[in-house]
Amino acid sequence: MKRVLLTGWIMFISLAVSAQDFVTRFLDKREPDAHLICVSVSPKMMQEVLKIDVVEENNDLLDMISNLKSMQMLTSEVEGAKYFKEALGILDKNSERFKIFGSYDGNSENYRIMVRKRKNEIVELVMLVNDNNKFVVINFTGNMNDKFISRVVDSMKIKRS
Repeated sequence: MKRVLLTGWIMFISLAVSAQDFVTRFLDKREPDAHLICVSVSPKMMQEVLKIDVVEENNDLLDMISNLKSMQMLTSEVEGAKYFKEALGILDKNSERFKIFGSYDGNSENYRIMVRKRKNEIVELVMLVNDNNKFVVINFTGNMNDKFISRVVDSMKIKRS
């Protein structure tokens, strides 16, 4: 009986934890859509990435990646503005969870970087991109520091708000 209860409890916790990331929230709020493609990098795959020689030779990169738990990328080649607006709506509804870290709005492109903190530790990073009506969300979970986030921001040349 204890084993059954323990198994049930573990399954419940894993479902609750997995439903907390942004991409999962975004996909749960909408009907299935053939235009959206989701790629997930699991914790096991993150461990495999750490074994790559290039990563092992770069201590900064090794430290940053070793603290990540997972990454999800959600993309669409069409209707980017629509998906971007929907994603912003979800972020607005969860404004107590996600805080803006950086943003940029141009003629044909929009970027947002949002972070979720737990006890002053960054545990989730959400990057939203609408570029020429193409939509991208990159969602990192794990323990991240300002250096990691700054590298991400610099790579996208986003202005901090």
